[in-house]
Amino acid sequence: MIYYFPLQTLELTGLEGFGIAFLSPIFLTINPFWKLVNKKWMLALLRIITVGSIASFQAPNAKIRLVVLALGVSSSLIVQAVTWWTGSGLQRYLRTWGFISGQIFLVVLRIWYTSLNPIWSYQMSNKVILTLSTIATLDRISTDGDCSKPEGKKTSQVAKGMTCRPHWLLAGAAFGSLVFLTHWIFGEVSLVSRWAVSGHPHPGPDPNPFGGAVLLSLVSGLMLPTCTWFPGTSLIWWVTGAASAAGLLYLPTWAAAVSGCVLALFAVSMWPLVLGHLISSGSSPGKTMTIAMIFYLLDIFFCAWCTAFKFVPGGVYARERSDVLLGTVMLIIGLNMLFSPKKSLHFLLQTKNSPKVLFRKSERYMKLFLWLLVGVGLLGLGLRNKAYERNLGKRAPATEVSAAIWPLRFGYDNEGWTSLERSAQLLNQTGADFITILESDASKPFMGNNDLTMWLGEKLGFYTDFGPSARDHTWGIMVLSRYPIVRSEHHLLPSPEGEIAPAIILTVTIPDKLVDFVVTHFGNYEDDLDRKLQAIAISKLLKSSSNQVIFLGYITSAPGSRDYQQLIEHGNVKDIDSTDQDRWCEYIMYRGLIRLGYARISHAELSDSEIQMAKFRIPDDPINYRDNQKVVTDHRVVPEKIHFSPRFGSYKEGHNYENNHHFHMSTPKYFL
Repeated sequence: MIYYFPLQTLELTGLEGFGIAFLSPIFLTINPFWKLVNKKWMLALLRIITVGSIASFQAPNAKIRLVVLALGVSSSLIVQAVTWWTGSGLQRYLRTWGFISGQIFLVVLRIWYTSLNPIWSYQMSNKVILTLSTIATLDRISTDGDCSKPEGKKTSQVAKGMTCRPHWLLAGAAFGSLVFLTHWIFGEVSLVSRWAVSGHPHPGPDPNPFGGAVLLSLVSGLMLPTCTWFPGTSLIWWVTGAASAAGLLYLPTWAAAVSGCVLALFAVSMWPLVLGHLISSGSSPGKTMTIAMIFYLLDIFFCAWCTAFKFVPGGVYARERSDVLLGTVMLIIGLNMLFSPKKSLHFLLQTKNSPKVLFRKSERYMKLFLWLLVGVGLLGLGLRNKAYERNLGKRAPATEVSAAIWPLRFGYDNEGWTSLERSAQLLNQTGADFITILESDASKPFMGNNDLTMWLGEKLGFYTDFGPSARDHTWGIMVLSRYPIVRSEHHLLPSPEGEIAPAIILTVTIPDKLVDFVVTHFGNYEDDLDRKLQAIAISKLLKSSSNQVIFLGYITSAPGSRDYQQLIEHGNVKDIDSTDQDRWCEYIMYRGLIRLGYARISHAELSDSEIQMAKFRIPDDPINYRDNQKVVTDHRVVPEKIHFSPRFGSYKEGHNYENNHHFHMSTPKYFL
């Protein structure tokens, strides 16, 4: 939610300060406040505020939503600290395992919602979850007493606990780091595939069904600490985890994906140990949880800085340094493993009134619940995969092809609300056969960990390509194709000064002819050297492409500019409409095809940029053919089969300022 605001301005807005809501546990260091929140009525109020923040999805604007969410986050962390540090050993054990199973439950829910978080994606699911959460909260309020009287341990246990108590600073740092690692890479089962992705025909594992392997790894990791043979606190296990993290970051495709599954085993196996250290550190819960949230916030901001380095202070030092971030997280977790007590969670929480048998019984039920979640998740993946395969390739073969380009802004509209359903409807109405969507890599924790490529591909029934990899620090390019993708290459363009510019070159079968597509997103206009080098690199890709190629690019330069001329002259392509001088970023160029039409469709606040479309005919002979030269704006003089969708109205000069999607900027145009 916080990231939406700098996304609109491409600079820090000050609203990032709402991240301080994560530091609310610091108030627990004040003794009167600690006593107050342990009262039943105060804890009930905080729980109500926490649940009420789910209703922020119904707020009239993004700023109100942010304020309500901040209140909910701060309240939830206080409630979490109070309930984890007070009550009987068995109660605390169940609460911590409830937190862990809740993480898995959310991952499974996101499978059924095609990677989206149902709380923040749909009105109906938001209301259902709000209702269920309210019922659960009222139940807790009616059954819980004051939390001010924690259950005491035997004298011998207390004495032993004082000598082997974890250090609160290390325990807090490890917890914050582990929470971040889980959200960063395993907050959704498709993320590992997006880290490991490459070009066709060997793109690596597809998110569905490979997400099932990730889910199995996550739950299996939770089972490992219950095995007597498991070396969960050994140096060997940490080295295994560190090696798998390096493998995910550096190895290609399947090797990276397998490394990701091993890292999932390692990370999740640490949850019971780290939580046990956290809540048995013996220090003030306020200090320990505050340290944990400080580390979590630092990790989140550093993660954002790695990609958004161009727009933030000190970004030059964090540029593309995910290796430093991942290495630091693994180091902190390793230090906690090696220098904290080697005791299980139930041992650390066991008291004279909570015998071991109750912990074992609870553990058994928890395992059954987790494996049930695995079954539900795998079922969801299977049903989705079957439906997706059934919807692929529905278009009848044709000699005409329509292509479109659109910056999606990560699936959020200009008011800060999720836009995927409306975007899918809009794209479907265009009738485009090939769509490149820029600013589409939302598989980052500060953008919701959403796999927009998978979502739109399954929704529209298109073949997809995503790249470059999520670990390459770009804003991402998504390709949707109605026809099969034969091959593709992912490129990182020269970007010595500004943000990393991505490009993809693809070959698509339409239907029995091969057509190349080159799609790209250049850096900012201010970075002149970057744009110059990027234009040279793209012109080389265009020149090396087949005789029939379509270019769809966001090149941040005016028509006729140096970079424009570089593409036209050295890439050996033609502009779809060289008379259109009122463009800035989006361009469509081509070679070896016959142009049929060109259209620009207003964004209507769904994004900050319009959709551009072009239609082409594939000539039988790419060498001996005649391109269309005559320009007309009356659709009645051209064959109906090449008309653009009447859903967007008719020819319109100038900008369309109305809040609807309409042709504008002197389009549509047809070529005869």
